[in-house]
Amino acid sequence: MKALFYLISTPPSSTIRGLVKLYCLFGFYKRSSMFKVTLINIKIAYPLLDNKEQKDLAKQSFVESLVSGFETFTSWSRQTHHAHENIFKITDQFLLTQNISNNNGLIIAAIHSRSVDMLLKWINVKSNTTTLYKKVKNQKLDSFVRAQREENNNKVFEASISGVRQLYKALISNKVICLAPDQVPQDGMGEYVKLFNRDSYTTTLVPSLALKTNKPVVFISLNLNVNKKLEVNLINSNSDIYNDSKHQLSMNKDIEKLININASDYSWEYKRFKKPPTGISNPYLNI
Repeated sequence: MKALFYLISTPPSSTIRGLVKLYCLFGFYKRSSMFKVTLINIKIAYPLLDNKEQKDLAKQSFVESLVSGFETFTSWSRQTHHAHENIFKITDQFLLTQNISNNNGLIIAAIHSRSVDMLLKWINVKSNTTTLYKKVKNQKLDSFVRAQREENNNKVFEASISGVRQLYKALISNKVICLAPDQVPQDGMGEYVKLFNRDSYTTTLVPSLALKTNKPVVFISLNLNVNKKLEVNLINSNSDIYNDSKHQLSMNKDIEKLININASDYSWEYKRFKKPPTGISNPYLNI
């Protein structure tokens, strides 16, 4: 399977981007649920953009989401160190290296911007991590992806109560853990918090672990710069993440900061607002 992904990811990203843009010229992308969800989310997040600007951003995001899929294939088919070779620039890398060198535990909150697997492999060049894992439906692919994430003694646990316990155990043992703060949690496992000024059902895991352990939290994303080169962006969490009454909103504000670095990189095709509060309609019902 690794050989297959290697073969698929052989063309440079510029070629893949060109082919996707060529496909978009025919307009068929507008019929896809991926684009429709993306456009809805962008309208929610950026209401001040006019209709054309929103559609242009949604199209850019559609293109980059497909290109980032090939970045994932690249990460799956190459050695861990190869992820480092693909990164052109790192912003505030000291936030990561300094906290890792302190050997006092670290929470890395990685948002869904471009290829999560490529970003995780880049992080694992710096440190072993313990992460949560959502199973892939295809059993053979699931086993392959999990094996990729567990290379070089990294630990992966299924996203469940048991998995969360393993994260906590690793953290209090001064290990580095990595998890996504922007997924919609299961019913009863989250809270409604403003994200882009709209109530969004939000995971409590990152701020909860920060409150319980007082460990440092760093938010991170993979982005494309103006020269179409990949870069890693890191921001230190706001101190409000350790405040019991402000920690959830603080986390979502940091997520917004990373998204706004380059909005077209974010995975807007994910139904982030699919569990609205009572009395608020689901924005995706007509898709």
